[in-house]
Amino acid sequence: MHLDDHLSDAGVVVDVRATTPGDLDAATILRDRLRVLAAKGYNVILLNVADVAYIDSVLLGAIVQAYVATIRSGGTLKLLNASKRVRDLLRVTKLDRLIETAEPGAEGASRASGDAL
Repeated sequence: MHLDDHLSDAGVVVDVRATTPGDLDAATILRDRLRVLAAKGYNVILLNVADVAYIDSVLLGAIVQAYVATIRSGGTLKLLNASKRVRDLLRVTKLDRLIETAEPGAEGASRASGDAL
């Protein structure tokens, strides 16, 4: 998993690029990045999953861990640019009741409008 983050008007956008299905380090990488962002005082996290074609159970678990950690620290976490497949996965697992998604082109979704952290 590779992560890039930048500021937008809506919060911190974290661009998620999954490298391979079953990436066992995904949860640790995502959790560590969110800890760094929380330590810097950022509490609105937008995970841009536009470049994630497939979410396996490991990456889904990492997203849930990120959501729980962000909520516990008083912040919010949303998924940006989730594909139909990703939205369907959230619906089937009933995680769509917890984790909000924003459609492509939503505020803060564009790298061009943000500043690198």
